[in-house]
Amino acid sequence: MIALQGQEKEDIVHQMRKTFESLKNTLSSVGATLDDVVQINLYLRDIKDFRLAADVFKEYFKNGSPVRMTTTTDFVGRTCLCQMDGIAYKLLQ
Repeated sequence: MIALQGQEKEDIVHQMRKTFESLKNTLSSVGATLDDVVQINLYLRDIKDFRLAADVFKEYFKNGSPVRMTTTTDFVGRTCLCQMDGIAYKLLQ
């Protein structure tokens, strides 16, 4: 399981992209890709950001998203608008 967030800028699209780039780097470090992600849990500060967040998902998952759960929550960090955790599965060769 991997948990990530990106908070430098108070913009949901920026934070989502930053989080996905961190996810790609983390997966790459173990020989996996976004194609190996089977589940993502997305936590949003504001449900109004759902549509923009969903659009970013489409940028990173061209052939359909993995199973996804989205909910809203408050974060300790004031500027944090989103956070993700997920599960990737890759067969060992």
